[in-house]
Amino acid sequence: MKELIKEVISLAEGDAKWLDEAARNFERFATKLKEEEKAEWDLLAAVYRERAQAIQDMTEKVRQSLETDGFSELRTEDA
Repeated sequence: MKELIKEVISLAEGDAKWLDEAARNFERFATKLKEEEKAEWDLLAAVYRERAQAIQDMTEKVRQSLETDGFSELRTEDA
């Protein structure tokens, strides 16, 4: 069960990193656009970044909760 939990947390953290990187790519792309087009891509980047942060916050809460319950070995190298 511990390994399964570690895999789920790792998957969620990977998704958060992917979303954050996508947000950065949207922002880089937006710099090449006209102002009226740029706003849409900036908004999309903000949404992706917000989702990434929500996932990171949730995985940290889960990790802290599990540590309180005696599962301290679930901490990953990235955290």
